[in-house]
Amino acid sequence: MAARRGNELEPGQIEVAGIRRSFWLARAPRPAGSRAAPPLLIALHGSGMDGRGMAWFTGLARRGPAAGITVVFPDGWNGGWHPARVPSAVPGLDDARFLAELASHLEWAGAARSWPVFLAGVSHGARYAEHVARHGLLPVTGLFLVAGTGLAVSRRQVPVPQLRASVALVVGNGDPTFPYQGGRLTRKGMSGFLLKRRAVRHGELPGEDVVTGAEELAADWAAANGITTAAGVTVTGSFARPAIEELPMPAGEPPVTRIAWSRPGCHPATLYRIEGGGHGWPGGPQYLPSQAIGPVSRHLDATGLLLDMATREAAIASGRTVPGLERWETA
Repeated sequence: MAARRGNELEPGQIEVAGIRRSFWLARAPRPAGSRAAPPLLIALHGSGMDGRGMAWFTGLARRGPAAGITVVFPDGWNGGWHPARVPSAVPGLDDARFLAELASHLEWAGAARSWPVFLAGVSHGARYAEHVARHGLLPVTGLFLVAGTGLAVSRRQVPVPQLRASVALVVGNGDPTFPYQGGRLTRKGMSGFLLKRRAVRHGELPGEDVVTGAEELAADWAAANGITTAAGVTVTGSFARPAIEELPMPAGEPPVTRIAWSRPGCHPATLYRIEGGGHGWPGGPQYLPSQAIGPVSRHLDATGLLLDMATREAAIASGRTVPGLERWETA
Protein backbone atom coordinates (compact mmCIF):
# COMPACT_ATOMS: atom_id res chain seq x y z
CA MET A 1 0.00 0.00 0.00
CA ALA A 2 1.86 3.04 -1.26
CA ALA A 3 1.34 6.53 0.12
CA ARG A 4 3.07 9.90 -0.04
CA ARG A 5 4.78 11.40 2.98
CA GLY A 6 3.38 13.26 5.96
CA ASN A 7 5.19 16.36 7.32
CA GLU A 8 3.90 17.00 10.89
CA LEU A 9 6.39 14.57 12.41
CA GLU A 10 9.63 14.30 14.37
CA PRO A 11 12.03 11.64 13.02
CA GLY A 12 13.78 9.39 15.51
CA GLN A 13 15.92 6.28 15.86
CA ILE A 14 16.71 3.78 18.59
CA GLU A 15 19.03 0.78 18.62
CA VAL A 16 17.41 -2.58 19.34
CA ALA A 17 19.65 -5.64 19.67
CA GLY A 18 22.36 -3.89 17.67
CA ILE A 19 20.04 -2.82 14.83
CA ARG A 20 19.06 0.79 14.19
CA ARG A 21 15.29 1.17 13.98
CA SER A 22 13.53 4.35 12.88
CA PHE A 23 10.20 5.96 13.71
CA TRP A 24 8.17 9.14 13.28
CA LEU A 25 6.59 10.90 16.23
CA ALA A 26 3.53 13.15 16.48
CA ARG A 27 3.81 14.49 20.00
CA ALA A 28 0.72 15.57 21.95
CA PRO A 29 1.06 18.52 24.33
CA ARG A 30 1.03 17.73 28.03
CA PRO A 31 -2.37 18.71 29.47
CA ALA A 32 -2.36 22.04 31.31
CA GLY A 33 -1.82 21.54 35.02
CA SER A 34 -1.03 17.83 34.60
CA ARG A 35 2.24 16.11 35.41
CA ALA A 36 1.25 13.01 33.44
CA ALA A 37 2.44 12.56 29.86
CA PRO A 38 -0.17 11.77 27.18
CA PRO A 39 -1.18 8.17 26.39
CA LEU A 40 0.59 6.44 23.50
CA LEU A 41 -0.77 5.09 20.24
CA ILE A 42 1.50 2.96 18.02
CA ALA A 43 0.34 2.83 14.38
CA LEU A 44 1.74 0.12 12.09
CA HIS A 45 1.84 0.63 8.33
CA GLY A 46 0.99 -1.86 5.60
CA SER A 47 3.37 -3.77 3.34
CA GLY A 48 5.66 -1.52 1.32
CA MET A 49 4.75 1.61 3.29
CA ASP A 50 6.68 3.41 6.00
CA GLY A 51 5.74 5.35 9.10
CA ARG A 52 5.43 8.69 7.32
CA GLY A 53 3.13 7.12 4.77
CA MET A 54 0.96 5.73 7.58
CA ALA A 55 0.77 9.19 9.15
CA TRP A 56 -0.51 10.73 5.92
CA PHE A 57 -2.75 7.78 5.11
CA THR A 58 -4.65 8.05 8.40
CA GLY A 59 -4.41 11.73 9.35
CA LEU A 60 -3.24 10.63 12.81
CA ALA A 61 -0.19 12.95 12.83
CA ARG A 62 -2.57 15.90 13.22
CA ARG A 63 -5.67 14.39 14.80
CA GLY A 64 -3.93 12.24 17.42
CA PRO A 65 -2.16 15.11 19.21
CA ALA A 66 -5.30 17.26 18.84
CA ALA A 67 -7.14 14.55 20.82
CA GLY A 68 -4.41 14.53 23.49
CA ILE A 69 -2.75 11.32 22.30
CA THR A 70 0.87 10.98 21.24
CA VAL A 71 1.14 8.85 18.09
CA VAL A 72 4.28 7.08 16.93
CA PHE A 73 4.65 5.57 13.46
CA PRO A 74 7.43 2.94 13.47
CA ASP A 75 9.13 1.95 10.23
CA GLY A 76 9.03 -1.74 9.45
CA TRP A 77 12.22 -3.40 8.23
CA ASN A 78 12.34 -2.78 4.47
CA GLY A 79 8.60 -2.15 4.44
CA GLY A 80 7.49 -5.22 6.40
CA TRP A 81 6.75 -6.81 9.78
CA HIS A 82 7.60 -10.34 10.90
CA PRO A 83 4.96 -12.32 12.82
CA ALA A 84 6.29 -15.77 11.89
CA ARG A 85 10.09 -15.42 11.80
CA VAL A 86 12.80 -12.93 10.99
CA PRO A 87 14.55 -12.80 7.58
CA SER A 88 17.57 -15.08 7.47
CA ALA A 89 19.68 -12.13 6.33
CA VAL A 90 18.93 -10.20 9.57
CA PRO A 91 18.85 -12.79 12.38
CA GLY A 92 18.92 -10.16 15.15
CA LEU A 93 15.77 -8.42 13.98
CA ASP A 94 12.99 -8.32 16.61
CA ASP A 95 9.94 -6.22 15.75
CA ALA A 96 8.10 -6.91 19.01
CA ARG A 97 11.11 -5.88 21.07
CA PHE A 98 11.37 -2.75 18.91
CA LEU A 99 7.80 -1.76 19.78
CA ALA A 100 8.30 -2.45 23.49
CA GLU A 101 11.57 -0.53 23.69
CA LEU A 102 10.09 2.27 21.61
CA ALA A 103 7.27 2.70 24.16
CA SER A 104 9.83 2.80 27.00
CA HIS A 105 12.02 5.25 25.06
CA LEU A 106 9.13 7.65 24.52
CA GLU A 107 8.19 7.47 28.20
CA TRP A 108 11.78 8.25 29.19
CA ALA A 109 11.78 11.20 26.76
CA GLY A 110 8.56 12.55 28.30
CA ALA A 111 6.61 12.24 25.05
CA ALA A 112 4.09 9.66 26.27
CA ARG A 113 3.25 7.17 28.99
CA SER A 114 4.20 3.56 28.41
CA TRP A 115 0.76 2.58 29.76
CA PRO A 116 -1.93 2.66 28.56
CA VAL A 117 -0.63 1.81 25.09
CA PHE A 118 -2.87 1.45 22.04
CA LEU A 119 -1.84 -0.52 18.96
CA ALA A 120 -3.31 -0.02 15.49
CA GLY A 121 -2.45 -1.38 12.07
CA VAL A 122 -3.66 -1.49 8.49
CA SER A 123 -3.46 -4.51 6.17
CA HIS A 124 -0.12 -6.26 6.80
CA GLY A 125 0.38 -3.97 9.80
CA ALA A 126 -2.99 -5.10 11.18
CA ARG A 127 -1.96 -8.75 10.93
CA TYR A 128 1.24 -8.03 12.82
CA ALA A 129 -0.52 -5.89 15.43
CA GLU A 130 -2.97 -8.73 16.11
CA HIS A 131 -0.08 -11.18 16.47
CA VAL A 132 1.67 -8.91 18.99
CA ALA A 133 -1.47 -8.47 21.09
CA ARG A 134 -2.63 -12.10 20.81
CA HIS A 135 0.73 -13.39 22.03
CA GLY A 136 0.99 -10.76 24.78
CA LEU A 137 4.24 -9.36 23.37
CA LEU A 138 3.20 -5.79 24.24
CA PRO A 139 0.75 -4.94 27.07
CA VAL A 140 -1.76 -3.05 24.94
CA THR A 141 -5.03 -1.68 26.33
CA GLY A 142 -6.68 -1.28 22.93
CA LEU A 143 -6.22 -2.95 19.54
CA PHE A 144 -7.54 -1.44 16.30
CA LEU A 145 -7.33 -3.36 13.01
CA VAL A 146 -8.20 -1.99 9.57
CA ALA A 147 -8.39 -4.01 6.33
CA GLY A 148 -6.83 -7.00 8.05
CA THR A 149 -7.33 -9.53 10.84
CA GLY A 150 -4.69 -12.04 11.90
CA LEU A 151 -2.68 -14.92 10.52
CA ALA A 152 -4.04 -18.43 10.95
CA VAL A 153 -0.58 -19.69 11.95
CA SER A 154 -0.48 -17.17 14.79
CA ARG A 155 -3.96 -18.24 15.94
CA ARG A 156 -2.97 -21.92 15.92
CA GLN A 157 -0.08 -21.12 18.22
CA VAL A 158 -2.27 -19.12 20.65
CA PRO A 159 -5.97 -20.02 20.14
CA VAL A 160 -7.21 -17.60 22.83
CA PRO A 161 -5.50 -14.17 23.01
CA GLN A 162 -3.22 -13.71 26.02
CA LEU A 163 -4.42 -10.18 26.81
CA ARG A 164 -7.69 -8.55 27.73
CA ALA A 165 -8.05 -5.46 25.58
CA SER A 166 -10.68 -3.40 23.83
CA VAL A 167 -10.65 -4.47 20.19
CA ALA A 168 -12.17 -2.92 17.08
CA LEU A 169 -11.97 -4.24 13.52
CA VAL A 170 -12.90 -2.21 10.44
CA VAL A 171 -13.08 -4.61 7.48
CA GLY A 172 -14.78 -4.60 4.09
CA ASN A 173 -16.46 -7.82 2.97
CA GLY A 174 -15.92 -6.87 -0.69
CA ASP A 175 -12.15 -6.57 -0.42
CA PRO A 176 -10.70 -8.39 -3.47
CA THR A 177 -7.30 -8.74 -1.75
CA PHE A 178 -8.45 -9.96 1.65
CA PRO A 179 -10.99 -12.76 2.35
CA TYR A 180 -13.50 -11.50 4.91
CA GLN A 181 -14.47 -15.06 5.87
CA GLY A 182 -10.84 -16.10 6.17
CA GLY A 183 -8.58 -18.12 3.90
CA ARG A 184 -5.67 -17.49 1.61
CA LEU A 185 -4.70 -13.93 0.79
CA THR A 186 -5.40 -12.91 -2.80
CA ARG A 187 -2.28 -11.65 -4.55
CA LYS A 188 -3.06 -11.08 -8.20
CA GLY A 189 -1.33 -9.17 -10.96
CA MET A 190 1.94 -7.27 -10.69
CA SER A 191 1.10 -5.72 -7.31
CA GLY A 192 0.24 -9.16 -5.95
CA PHE A 193 3.48 -10.56 -7.31
CA LEU A 194 5.44 -7.82 -5.55
CA LEU A 195 3.58 -8.42 -2.27
CA LYS A 196 4.25 -12.16 -2.46
CA ARG A 197 7.93 -11.62 -3.24
CA ARG A 198 8.28 -9.15 -0.36
CA ALA A 199 6.55 -11.59 2.03
CA VAL A 200 8.86 -14.44 1.07
CA ARG A 201 11.87 -12.16 1.46
CA HIS A 202 10.61 -11.34 4.96
CA GLY A 203 10.41 -15.00 5.99
CA GLU A 204 6.95 -16.20 4.89
CA LEU A 205 6.82 -19.94 4.15
CA PRO A 206 4.36 -21.77 1.85
CA GLY A 207 0.93 -22.02 3.47
CA GLU A 208 1.47 -19.12 5.87
CA ASP A 209 -0.50 -16.59 3.78
CA VAL A 210 -3.80 -17.71 5.35
CA VAL A 211 -5.83 -15.30 7.50
CA THR A 212 -8.54 -15.70 10.13
CA GLY A 213 -12.07 -14.55 9.29
CA ALA A 214 -13.11 -11.17 10.69
CA GLU A 215 -16.08 -12.39 12.74
CA GLU A 216 -14.11 -15.38 14.01
CA LEU A 217 -11.29 -13.11 15.15
CA ALA A 218 -13.65 -10.69 16.91
CA ALA A 219 -15.23 -13.66 18.73
CA ASP A 220 -11.75 -14.77 19.84
CA TRP A 221 -11.24 -11.44 21.56
CA ALA A 222 -14.72 -11.51 23.07
CA ALA A 223 -13.76 -14.84 24.65
CA ALA A 224 -10.41 -13.49 25.85
CA ASN A 225 -12.17 -10.50 27.42
CA GLY A 226 -14.51 -12.73 29.41
CA ILE A 227 -17.64 -11.93 27.40
CA THR A 228 -17.97 -15.45 26.01
CA THR A 229 -16.19 -18.75 26.23
CA ALA A 230 -14.21 -20.15 23.31
CA ALA A 231 -17.37 -22.03 22.35
CA GLY A 232 -19.29 -18.76 21.96
CA VAL A 233 -21.47 -18.94 25.07
CA THR A 234 -21.48 -16.61 28.05
CA VAL A 235 -19.89 -17.44 31.35
CA THR A 236 -23.40 -18.31 32.66
CA GLY A 237 -23.91 -20.83 29.87
CA SER A 238 -26.29 -18.92 27.58
CA PHE A 239 -25.53 -18.36 23.91
CA ALA A 240 -23.65 -15.08 23.34
CA ARG A 241 -25.38 -12.98 20.69
CA PRO A 242 -23.61 -9.79 19.70
CA ALA A 243 -25.60 -6.61 19.19
CA ILE A 244 -25.97 -5.92 15.44
CA GLU A 245 -26.79 -2.47 14.09
CA GLU A 246 -26.66 -0.85 10.66
CA LEU A 247 -25.08 2.58 10.91
CA PRO A 248 -26.58 5.52 9.01
CA MET A 249 -24.62 6.25 5.84
CA PRO A 250 -25.33 8.75 3.05
CA ALA A 251 -26.65 7.60 -0.32
CA GLY A 252 -23.98 6.11 -2.52
CA GLU A 253 -21.77 5.03 0.40
CA PRO A 254 -21.29 1.34 1.27
CA PRO A 255 -23.56 0.30 4.17
CA VAL A 256 -21.81 -0.38 7.48
CA THR A 257 -22.91 -3.01 9.98
CA ARG A 258 -21.63 -2.78 13.54
CA ILE A 259 -21.37 -6.11 15.38
CA ALA A 260 -20.54 -5.61 19.05
CA TRP A 261 -19.77 -8.07 21.84
CA SER A 262 -20.01 -6.46 25.27
CA ARG A 263 -20.64 -7.26 28.91
CA PRO A 264 -20.44 -5.03 32.01
CA GLY A 265 -16.92 -4.95 33.40
CA CYS A 266 -15.37 -6.41 30.22
CA HIS A 267 -13.40 -4.86 27.39
CA PRO A 268 -15.64 -4.80 24.29
CA ALA A 269 -14.93 -6.36 20.90
CA THR A 270 -16.49 -4.55 17.95
CA LEU A 271 -16.52 -5.31 14.23
CA TYR A 272 -17.42 -2.65 11.68
CA ARG A 273 -18.29 -4.60 8.53
CA ILE A 274 -18.34 -2.41 5.42
CA GLU A 275 -20.76 -4.10 3.03
CA GLY A 276 -18.98 -4.39 -0.30
CA GLY A 277 -16.10 -2.29 1.06
CA GLY A 278 -12.57 -2.66 -0.22
CA HIS A 279 -8.99 -2.50 0.98
CA GLY A 280 -8.11 0.82 2.55
CA TRP A 281 -8.46 3.12 5.55
CA PRO A 282 -12.09 4.35 5.73
CA GLY A 283 -12.17 8.11 5.68
CA GLY A 284 -8.80 8.06 3.92
CA PRO A 285 -7.87 8.11 0.23
CA GLN A 286 -9.00 5.83 -2.58
CA TYR A 287 -5.31 5.23 -3.25
CA LEU A 288 -5.91 2.76 -6.10
CA PRO A 289 -8.89 2.31 -8.45
CA SER A 290 -11.84 0.46 -6.97
CA GLN A 291 -11.45 -2.20 -9.69
CA ALA A 292 -8.17 -3.16 -7.99
CA ILE A 293 -8.92 -2.78 -4.27
CA GLY A 294 -12.68 -2.20 -4.03
CA PRO A 295 -14.31 1.03 -2.81
CA VAL A 296 -12.85 2.77 0.26
CA SER A 297 -15.59 4.21 2.46
CA ARG A 298 -15.28 7.98 2.61
CA HIS A 299 -17.92 8.58 5.27
CA LEU A 300 -16.96 6.05 7.93
CA ASP A 301 -14.19 7.70 9.95
CA ALA A 302 -11.74 4.99 11.03
CA THR A 303 -9.34 7.53 12.55
CA GLY A 304 -12.16 8.97 14.66
CA LEU A 305 -13.22 5.51 15.82
CA LEU A 306 -9.64 4.75 16.84
CA LEU A 307 -9.22 7.99 18.77
CA ASP A 308 -12.63 7.48 20.38
CA MET A 309 -11.52 4.08 21.69
CA ALA A 310 -8.15 5.38 22.88
CA THR A 311 -9.66 8.43 24.61
CA ARG A 312 -12.31 6.31 26.34
CA GLU A 313 -9.88 3.63 27.51
CA ALA A 314 -7.29 6.19 28.67
CA ALA A 315 -9.99 7.90 30.72
CA ILE A 316 -11.02 4.58 32.28
CA ALA A 317 -7.39 3.79 33.08
CA SER A 318 -7.00 7.12 34.88
CA GLY A 319 -10.32 6.79 36.69
CA ARG A 320 -12.07 9.50 34.71
CA THR A 321 -15.25 9.38 32.63
CA VAL A 322 -15.62 11.20 29.34
CA PRO A 323 -19.20 11.56 28.03
CA GLY A 324 -20.19 11.50 24.37
CA LEU A 325 -17.30 9.48 23.04
CA GLU A 326 -19.21 7.85 20.17
CA ARG A 327 -19.24 11.07 18.18
CA TRP A 328 -16.69 10.06 15.53
CA GLU A 329 -18.31 7.13 13.82
CA THR A 330 -18.99 9.23 10.72
CA ALA A 331 -16.95 11.98 9.15
